[in-house]
Amino acid sequence: MTLTIRTKNLELTPSLKEYTEKRFAKLDRFSKNIIHTELLLEEQRGIYTGEFIVKVKGRTLKARSSNKDPMALVDELRDIMANNLKSYEEKLRH
Repeated sequence: MTLTIRTKNLELTPSLKEYTEKRFAKLDRFSKNIIHTELLLEEQRGIYTGEFIVKVKGRTLKARSSNKDPMALVDELRDIMANNLKSYEEKLRH
């Protein structure tokens, strides 16, 4: 699984990049059908917004959130996407 990170009005520091890659690396345990992942991060007036897009077989799953802390934002996006992937896998089973 490859993770593409894009930013707007935000410097992607090595620590944030490493943290993000570490947090999203384990997503493939929720689904073996992941084709591509992309993270979009943006900062405006001290608020960080993010969108996490995961392409799986036949669908595109998205998670959006905002937070004052970029690391907390990454955690929120990961949790939302984990739930989305669980729901996707449930629908595939039935």
